[in-house]
Amino acid sequence: MSGPAVKIRIEGLRELDAAFGELKKATARAVGKRTLIKAAAPMVEMASRLAPDDPATGAPDLHTSIAASAKAKNSVGNAEFAAVMKAGGTTAEAAAALRDARRAAGGEGGFVEAYVGPIKSTKRAAIKAIVQEFGSVNQPAQPYLRPAYMATAQEVIGNVATILREEIAKAVARAQARALRKALK
Repeated sequence: MSGPAVKIRIEGLRELDAAFGELKKATARAVGKRTLIKAAAPMVEMASRLAPDDPATGAPDLHTSIAASAKAKNSVGNAEFAAVMKAGGTTAEAAAALRDARRAAGGEGGFVEAYVGPIKSTKRAAIKAIVQEFGSVNQPAQPYLRPAYMATAQEVIGNVATILREEIAKAVARAQARALRKALK
């Protein structure tokens, strides 16, 4: 995403938290990523519609490069890891410091983050996307991400619980089918 990121934290999904906790950690992260990407679809679609075309350049149009992506995120313990490494400790000692910090945090620090914006293909394309959104001395701003965010944020947030419920149900069904196949062997 170009420019400053806007973070939204969704809380209050306690009934889904228990079901989420039953999944393996890797499966839960995959479910979280799929959920956020699907939920962000209205924002991606609107930003793509609002993104200006530039037929003068031979580069792909900005509106075709708008996408949602997600990644697993947990920055808790990174500072502790770095401090041990900087002090001359081993990687094993640094990893232990990281794990201790994460245990002490008790699950804080994030799980999955989603991003909506132009795909960074080249440095030039990234600069162009920023200038389109915010403007420059030579070009007025033609915002496309902020208006899409303002118009669809509540819809996206509302979609998360519904999509998460569906994705958890699918993941649980897949896990049960896998366990059944393993038991039948």
